[in-house]
Amino acid sequence: MQRKKIAVIGIGSFGKLFVRYLFDDGHEVIAIDKDPLIIESIKDFVTVAVTLDATDEHALRSQGITDVDYAVIALADDFETSIICADSLKKCGVKNIYARYQTELQMKVLELLGIKDLFNPEEKAARSMAETLSFSGMRSSFLLSDEYSVVEVTVPKRYINQTIAEADLRHKYNINVITIKRPTVNKESKRVSDSKTEKILGIPHGNTILKEDDIIVLFGSQTDLARFLET
Repeated sequence: MQRKKIAVIGIGSFGKLFVRYLFDDGHEVIAIDKDPLIIESIKDFVTVAVTLDATDEHALRSQGITDVDYAVIALADDFETSIICADSLKKCGVKNIYARYQTELQMKVLELLGIKDLFNPEEKAARSMAETLSFSGMRSSFLLSDEYSVVEVTVPKRYINQTIAEADLRHKYNINVITIKRPTVNKESKRVSDSKTEKILGIPHGNTILKEDDIIVLFGSQTDLARFLET
C-alpha cells in the first residue's frame, strides 16, 4: 500500500473514526478543526492535528494543504463552511477533494462547485443495514457505489456440498465469489468464547466445496445480488 498524505477537515464523530483508521493504515494524516478541545483529543492518533478556520485559505496553505494527495471535508452540521472550504481548497489547487453532504440540495450545490467525489456515510450505513435485515442469511454488506456491493451471506441450503463450479453463480446470477469464510474451532483455546474463529480460504477455485455454515463473500450489482438473495 502506498502511503498517502490526507487532510481531513471537520473532526466530528465520523471524522474521529476516519482519521484513526487512516492513521492506523499508515497514511500521513492532517486533522483540521476549529475546536481546540477536539484537536487535543485526537492529536495522538494523527500525524498533525491543528486548530484553524477551514474557510481561511491562507491558514490552509500554511499547513501544506497544496501538497496533500486527498482533502476530505467531513463537516456535517455547517454546510456554509463546507462550501467556503471547498472553494478555498480548489483555489489552493488541491486536485482530489472529497466532500460530505446530508441532503440532495447540498449534493447539487457541491457538484456546481465542481466537487465530484461526494459521500454520505449515514446514507450508506442505513442502506447497508437495511439490506442486512431484509434478506435471510445475509451477514453484512458493503456498498462500493450506488450500483455495486460486496456482501457476506451464509451459504444457502441448496448449495451445501456443491462445488463453486456446480453452483455456477457467475452465470446464473452474474455475481462473483470473492472468498469463503469457514467457521473453525481452536481446540487449544482455554476460553469457549475464543475457540470459535473464521478461516479465510483465499481466492476459491471451481472445485472448492461449499460446506454448511460457510460464509460466502460475493461481489455484484445491487440488482443481481438481490435476485440471488430473494431466491
